[in-house]
Amino acid sequence: MKADAEETKSFWKHLAKRYRARETIHRRVPWKGFTLSALNVVAIAFFVFDRPLGQAAKSISPPLVSIAGDVTDIGRIAWILAALTGITVCVYALRHRLFKIRPKFRFAYFGRMIAYVFTSVAAATLIANPLKFLIGRARPLLYEQVGVFSFQPFSLDFLHQSFPSGHSSNIGALFTALALLFPRYRLLFIGIGLWMGATRVIIGVHYPSDVAAGLALGGWLAFAVSVLFARLGYVFSIGRDGWPQPRLARVLR
Repeated sequence: MKADAEETKSFWKHLAKRYRARETIHRRVPWKGFTLSALNVVAIAFFVFDRPLGQAAKSISPPLVSIAGDVTDIGRIAWILAALTGITVCVYALRHRLFKIRPKFRFAYFGRMIAYVFTSVAAATLIANPLKFLIGRARPLLYEQVGVFSFQPFSLDFLHQSFPSGHSSNIGALFTALALLFPRYRLLFIGIGLWMGATRVIIGVHYPSDVAAGLALGGWLAFAVSVLFARLGYVFSIGRDGWPQPRLARVLR
């Protein structure tokens, strides 16, 4: 037990040392601009789109709802999907060049890459779920009874845990992480993430503002974790423009 404690302590000291060694290239995370933009998007969705979508929810085509229901379940297994997608995309995109790299580095990079995606999604889950409980917004399923402005903070009832969308937070974290890891496919991942978030509205369990808030929260956390990893010298490095860039791209030049 004592040996394990010493090993854990040594691990955290090692991380702190790596973090301090890169202090000269640390970049301030632009949280103010992102927060202001996200708040405006959520507010617009809340006051402009939530009511019309709440009224129209029952008129959505049943086949579309069925398809959206199947797709949206991916948000429940984001942990597994994150690891599998990351490995599959990376191996496929770089399959002809990866084997020129030392096996030790290759496996270490893959492990840290998966740790990055996992940490991003885990952080989104750990923050979004308490917020849902704290805010207690009624879901669209109760629209006809209470409308869009009903809140019951600290409610354990599923019907009052709408804001922010937990699925959308996972999706935002997952696909933002993949977009940062594989810049060449960034637009593809962003597009998939937006459509998957929209499925929460289509099946009638979230308002557009719930989804917007969830995607923004997850995306922001994935970006913040990428900055942290860059400061530790893992997976990412700080580019000339100050943004995190995947280190593997530099190795394969």
